[in-house]
Amino acid sequence: MRTIAHAPDGLRPFAAFGAYCRYGTELTEMQRELAILVVVRDVAYGWQHHAPLGLAAGLTEEQLRLIREGRAPRDLDPPELALCEFAFEITAWRRPPPRIEEAVHGFFTPRQIVDFALLTSYYMAVAAMAIVLDISLEAPEVLLREQVWQAQYGSESL
Repeated sequence: MRTIAHAPDGLRPFAAFGAYCRYGTELTEMQRELAILVVVRDVAYGWQHHAPLGLAAGLTEEQLRLIREGRAPRDLDPPELALCEFAFEITAWRRPPPRIEEAVHGFFTPRQIVDFALLTSYYMAVAAMAIVLDISLEAPEVLLREQVWQAQYGSESL
């Protein structure tokens, strides 16, 4: 956000949108992290931030490895598998095939589906900026403080 602060009038609404996507949706923490991890799987900045949060949300190292390779982990519970596949389609700029659409619509409310699409789209923008603006990863101690804050803020907002 320090980089985006060079455009303060853009930072305020972007940060508010990000806060909604991260903490205001009707999705579980695991569902949110699945979306984010699919988006940032090739973006070191995002992966370093969110892989530990994915583990804290209940994902396994093996599931993270598969996501990083661009594959949906088959051992996810059916709703999360559907969302993970949905996220891979969104990030590939494709309309999901009927099988995935039907699964998502079978497990989730219209609001949850829109929340997931908003979250995925927001992190696509964040990932693009991290790449284009060459945003450096924070020092390990700063990153750890941020992850602790995110975990605490996220649990308080649920």
